[in-house]
Amino acid sequence: MRNINQSIFYLAIILLTGVMVSYAQSHDISQDIISGIEQEVKQAKKYSTESNLNQAAYYFSKAANGYWELGKLNQAAEQFENALEMSSSLGNKNAIYILNTNLGLIYTEIQQYDNALTAFSQGAIVANALGRKVDVASSYLNQANIYYEKKIYAEALKLLHDANSIALEINDQRLLRNTYSVYAKVYDKLGNRDESAKYFNLFAAITQKIQQDEVKVKEEAARQFVDDAASRVRTVETQKQATEKELLQKSAELTSKQIVLEETERESQEQLMQIELLNKERELQQIIISNQEQRRKIYISVIVLILVFLVYVLYNYYQKRKANQLLQQKNEEILSQNREIQQQSQQLRELNHLKDKLFSIISHDLRSPLGSLVTLLNLTREGFFTEEGFREVVDELSKNVGYTSELLENLLNWAQAQMQGLKVFPTVFSIYDVAETKLGFYSEQAESKGITLRNLLETDIEVYADIAMIELVLRNLIANSIKFCEKGSTVSVSASQRGENNIMISVADTGIGMKEEQVERLFGREIFSTRGTANEKGTGLGLVLCKDFVNLNHGEIWVKSIEGVGSEFFFTVPMGGSDNN
Repeated sequence: MRNINQSIFYLAIILLTGVMVSYAQSHDISQDIISGIEQEVKQAKKYSTESNLNQAAYYFSKAANGYWELGKLNQAAEQFENALEMSSSLGNKNAIYILNTNLGLIYTEIQQYDNALTAFSQGAIVANALGRKVDVASSYLNQANIYYEKKIYAEALKLLHDANSIALEINDQRLLRNTYSVYAKVYDKLGNRDESAKYFNLFAAITQKIQQDEVKVKEEAARQFVDDAASRVRTVETQKQATEKELLQKSAELTSKQIVLEETERESQEQLMQIELLNKERELQQIIISNQEQRRKIYISVIVLILVFLVYVLYNYYQKRKANQLLQQKNEEILSQNREIQQQSQQLRELNHLKDKLFSIISHDLRSPLGSLVTLLNLTREGFFTEEGFREVVDELSKNVGYTSELLENLLNWAQAQMQGLKVFPTVFSIYDVAETKLGFYSEQAESKGITLRNLLETDIEVYADIAMIELVLRNLIANSIKFCEKGSTVSVSASQRGENNIMISVADTGIGMKEEQVERLFGREIFSTRGTANEKGTGLGLVLCKDFVNLNHGEIWVKSIEGVGSEFFFTVPMGGSDNN
């Protein structure tokens, strides 16, 4: 017993060390956020003093949301109350409903149930006045949940009855599902097993129908997307053919006009020379009459002068042409040098930015687990751990080492890709075998979270790509799906043909999904991370690396996600049987 207590004590020391390192890094950021929120509160009070209630309500509400995100619920409630006071004076019913709902959620979270009931009740009154039946029913459901927590089941059933009537009236499937869920909990507490089972079955049936409808919508959207893409490809091909034909016609016309122009210029030169010769002949004939010898001298002199003049003109022409060519060559060299300098400057800025990112990741994500590892090893070396105590902390140590190993692998691959050090070695291989290997690699992790892994790929599908890069892409996508799944979820890998020469790989899960703003941030150059459903850590490098590797293999990567339903990641690779040259 004494050894167990010692092990727990030393484990607490290790975890505290890691927490202190993380806290020191994040403390400055939290202080900046709090300072910003306090400035918003001052701004709101200033507008309130100036009777600008609309702006005052805006800044009070903004500050309240900031405190809420930081987990400072009492401060958030205080600022929401201020915003509600301003909005009530303005008669802004929509704002009054939203603010009362937010207050009700916060008061529920801090277990001030009476205040929460008051806020939800006021919200229901305003929503009813606005004719928003869904919001009225939602307020009733929130109140019913509070009465459930307070064990006042009769009041909870009354509110559930009202919410159920509205949901049936407007045929809102999601609202009905939530109502049946609370019904089942209340009747279970009342000991009425039949009613509880009835409503639980209704809840399960509606949930299944909602999921089926969502799957149909996704399938239809996918079919429409494929049809649109095919149509765009055909349109581009038609435009390309028309453009090529037009260019050929214009080239032929230009050649014909050039020939005519050269012929006309030649005829004009011949005519000018003939006229000049005729004039000279007349002059010579007149001179012959007077003096044959003089005519000969003049004729020779004229010819010599013409030749000298022509030589002079030609010499000047070639000199000027040579000078222009040299000048043009120098200009091109200068432009080329400028472009090289700009490219080198841009590469230098990118390398500096890359260096800053690498040091930031190493400082933030490697220091804490490595610090914990060093502390544990020092304590073990000094004999503080018994064999039994060491086994108790080895699981935590294994997780830290595994996370650190995965981080280093992603970090090195990403850094090498950013510095243009990677080369692609494509081969033809079975994508089924790669997916089967990676799913097997994560099977133990998935089993520990209660997650089902499925390989829906056909065994004969072959792709042409760098197998090491595609293995890394699949590994990161599968690990990411498991990270954001809860018990009972499913992670599936499937494929379909995209176009004539590409295979589209899908990694889908029924996890917690993402908000729209989270989806928009994915696959950008910004590196960020979100903890998983079991508080798993991440670096944010995985998806950035996936995008780089898919692009290097001439593919695309994208995602579709619905919050609370799940996410599906897609990427394309060339087909194994296509023209790979």
